[in-house]
Amino acid sequence: MSFLDRHSPEFVAEVERRRVARMEAIDALPPDIRGLVHDYGYPTVKTCMDLGVTKAKHIRHLVETVLNEFSPTRGSFSIQGRRTQLDGDKGGQQ
Repeated sequence: MSFLDRHSPEFVAEVERRRVARMEAIDALPPDIRGLVHDYGYPTVKTCMDLGVTKAKHIRHLVETVLNEFSPTRGSFSIQGRRTQLDGDKGGQQ
């Protein structure tokens, strides 16, 4: 089976099989965890669960903490990732 040919019947069938398996796995999750999948994506939630973090409130806290720390546009007061303006620096303006 050649997975390089995206139009081959085998490739299309494999993609469909994986899509169905993923949707079945998501549908089997409790409602609160499915909500997290909607908010953060299946790979993020599945990774937390694979590492033993299984309570929805713990997963949400973990993901929000990481997002707030590394995404300065989320309103965090952390200085991580923010550009520090130096004396004489005009912020890219000349």
